[in-house]
Amino acid sequence: MSSRILLAEDNERLREMLRGFLESLGHRVATAADGNAALAAINAGGVDLLILDLKLPGINGVEILKTVRRTPQYQGIEVIVMTGVYRGGNYAQAALKLGVKAYLEKPFGKEDFLKAVAAAAGEKQRNLAELLVELYRNRQSGTLQLSGGPSVTVVGGEAISCSSEGFHGFLVSGGAVAEGELERYRQHGGARLGLTEAGLLSYDELLDKSRLFLVKTLSDALHQQQGARFVPGKVEPELPLTPVFLPRVMHQVSRSAATGFEIAPFLQQRGPLFPAKTKEYFRLANLFSMGRDEIELLEQVGRGANLAALVSHGEDQGKRASFIDFLVRMGMISLEASPQGGEQADFPQKRLFNTPIEEVNGGDGETMSFDDLVEEVSDSVELVVGEEGMAAPLSASEITFEQDVQRDYAAIQDKNYYEIFGLTQATFSFSGLKEAYFAKTRQYSPERFMELSGATLSRAQDVLSHYANAYNTLSNVIAKERYDEMLKANSIGSGREEDQLQARIQFQSGKVFLEMEDYANAEKTLQEAYTLDPQDAVTCAFLAWSIYRNPSNKGSHAAQEKSRMLLSKSLQMGRCSEAFAFRGWMLMDEGRDGLAEGEFQKALKASPRDRLAQKGLAIIAERKEAEKKGLFKRIFG
Repeated sequence: MSSRILLAEDNERLREMLRGFLESLGHRVATAADGNAALAAINAGGVDLLILDLKLPGINGVEILKTVRRTPQYQGIEVIVMTGVYRGGNYAQAALKLGVKAYLEKPFGKEDFLKAVAAAAGEKQRNLAELLVELYRNRQSGTLQLSGGPSVTVVGGEAISCSSEGFHGFLVSGGAVAEGELERYRQHGGARLGLTEAGLLSYDELLDKSRLFLVKTLSDALHQQQGARFVPGKVEPELPLTPVFLPRVMHQVSRSAATGFEIAPFLQQRGPLFPAKTKEYFRLANLFSMGRDEIELLEQVGRGANLAALVSHGEDQGKRASFIDFLVRMGMISLEASPQGGEQADFPQKRLFNTPIEEVNGGDGETMSFDDLVEEVSDSVELVVGEEGMAAPLSASEITFEQDVQRDYAAIQDKNYYEIFGLTQATFSFSGLKEAYFAKTRQYSPERFMELSGATLSRAQDVLSHYANAYNTLSNVIAKERYDEMLKANSIGSGREEDQLQARIQFQSGKVFLEMEDYANAEKTLQEAYTLDPQDAVTCAFLAWSIYRNPSNKGSHAAQEKSRMLLSKSLQMGRCSEAFAFRGWMLMDEGRDGLAEGEFQKALKASPRDRLAQKGLAIIAERKEAEKKGLFKRIFG
């Protein structure tokens, strides 16, 4: 913490020299060349430390000191006296009785001066949580001295190292080092790196234990509500460096301290106020891994509810109150007297990680027909679809590629593979097939795909996949003969029924490929099944999963987006358990276990025996248990 210092000294050269010393340590310094200016500055307020020459022009320093100590509102000001006149023990004793922290006789050395300032400026301890936030916001560097433990080195607002007091005991209690081995090491002295030099810990182990010790030190101090003082300036941290993000530590502590959080005074003071997100919220929200309950609580901020309503809604009121208190401390939400909409990010931000994933409507609602889509695209049905089949629009300039896609999508519905190419069994020829197929693929060039987005892009992919599957089937002689046989079989029927049968066959094959972890063939087979029956929610979900798991798609942003789009489409059609489970695993891969757990619960609600969801929940439970037995055991003992 930088102190606000008033330096009252009439010697200009000495005054500017001392001012330079103080400002180099990060203190904010005001100066006064005489007693009148000094007293005026004190009366203006905002002084933490007064460095006072007793022989000043105007009102002398002795009178100023008496005034400060006799005025109640100035009792909190610490004082350091400098004098070249009032020398000797009797004067020093008299000054100390007036609450002076240091009595420096001129000439004094720089080291003595800075030592006195450090002791006086740090005498008044600060609330640790408030101090950590201030250090982070102001990107300060220096030494953080905890009242009940080691000192912490802070650089640019981040804790990077901790002194070794208690570190050896921490290692022994955690079983990392035996007491006997450590005792022999102590006899030879040495810094913390000596533990690795002596072969007691590998360097990676030393880094891990040092980081845990630093987190434990800060967490214990926050839990115990210890006071702290901060001495700004150049630091020499003890190696190895183990940077710890201070806000993340505070977030962890807010969670673990939730059960003992005092709700009553919190609500009494802040309950009627309305929370609103600040610009700082958008800068910090992506730096934490929030749980689902915290994310859901944040979704209610700025929607008209005050803090009392937010905290009292549902269970775990202590957890809610502790989390809101943390957000307020970090400046991520402000508290207003009336409902506010909140601020927006003041920098480019692609997305927020800690937000609910997009929910979709259930499959039991009304579905939009193609006629409804046509009305959205154009007021003229004839313009989009044509009066018969695939009739051309009135002019090329009157139709967009999006409308082309809608027309093609409508045209392939309930038609067999011959019919979508304008062919029949009698008129079929390979040359006619190739001409029709490649004419269609030229229309769906990559450049045209770039013009599309959302649902239209999905339909364009469906159309192209359907044409590709039809071409592959008809161009293969064996497949063609089998296809003709199936078309003629009365028990199978034609058109839509045949497609559904083939889709079921392909779907079962795709599932087998997935079980074998042959993801490339699984994707290919499931794509064919989906092309044949694009309205089946389960097929859609499994296709999304095969695309996501296919190693060749890992570097493809388009493939990953397609898998997510297909999952959303699956849930729109049927909200099947597989789609929820697959989405849960995707979220787990992103490290968003809180949201993943929610998706697995939805999957089990839809199908209590969903093995993939059960496996996902088991892994999350194992991670929580490992964290509880590992990190938190080492941090909180």
